Amino acid sequence: MKSYRLDLPKESKTALIFDSYILAKQMAQKSKLSVNELLIKLQRLPYENQSFSSLWDGNNLSFIFNPESNDDFDLNIVGTYILLKMSAYSVLKNLMVDFGEFIKVNTDRGEMMLFNLLTFAKEDLSLTERAYLDGFEDGLKSLVFDKSDTRNKNLYKSKLEGGNFVYCNELFFNAVENNNLTGVTFIRVH
Repeated sequence: MKSYRLDLPKESKTALIFDSYILAKQMAQKSKLSVNELLIKLQRLPYENQSFSSLWDGNNLSFIFNPESNDDFDLNIVGTYILLKMSAYSVLKNLMVDFGEFIKVNTDRGEMMLFNLLTFAKEDLSLTERAYLDGFEDGLKSLVFDKSDTRNKNLYKSKLEGGNFVYCNELFFNAVENNNLTGVTFIRVH
């Protein structure tokens, strides 16, 4: 099964203002943790695979969109998070629900769902190639996932990349393409 990395469309910027400090201040109102503790946990969230619901007792969050962005996409990639319009959520929910958590968010463009990916896939270490700079490891030249592990995972991330990117299998790719959902470019990985 093929793997794809989800990315923003060319000529596009992240439309949602996703400031960790502002988010931590908002969450601290309904959390046992301080703003500083939340900030540290939010910055580590993609790699440590912690859920939002474990950090605070709230039901929804509020965000605003970058006023310079005219993009009105069905899906917005925000780091390792996916922001979905409610129409896209209704189409993709069943393909996503087992691989992370949904958080209802209020935005200046209406109610949406934020998806926090909580699934890692195994990398094929025999085919993944590391990059080096001046003799020190400097990321990856290529990344190959274990196909037997990604077969049943519609969305996932890589521990070798620190959980910093969202990947999908063909099932998710086809659902987005077949429903003409906008806001994501798919980059084929080996």
